[in-house]
Amino acid sequence: MSGTSDTPPAIDLRQRSSFGFFTTEQIRFADLDLNGHVNNLSFLAMMESARQRFIAGHTPLVLNDEQTYMLVHLEVDFVGELHYPGAVDGACRVVEVRRSSVVFGQALFAGERAAATLKAVTVNVDRRIRKAAPFTDDAREKLLALLAA
Repeated sequence: MSGTSDTPPAIDLRQRSSFGFFTTEQIRFADLDLNGHVNNLSFLAMMESARQRFIAGHTPLVLNDEQTYMLVHLEVDFVGELHYPGAVDGACRVVEVRRSSVVFGQALFAGERAAATLKAVTVNVDRRIRKAAPFTDDAREKLLALLAA
């Protein structure tokens, strides 16, 4: 499967029903910008927290002496405002599996409304040579199962 990509039909990241994994992220006063809205960087921090919880609890990606993973690309759409005080649901799922990388689809939800969506490309890395490393067959199977879920 070298050089191939496994992508399901388009997934609407603005729909809660597209996700099976959620975390609750608290909005802090310090997250506000001059307009009284949650700052764009705070959106990204909340999504990073949700993504790391998803990776640690559900994926075969590992951090050890031989391998790691690195975020190499983010694509975000801010589609609604968030305000303090409150909480949002951070959602994450696999949307594409590549030879040595995986694309996570994410959203922040205030109730049923998506406030932002994001795609994050994360690369599997061989620590010894500091280069992308193909997923093992076992890791690929587990990622493909998450993609299909």
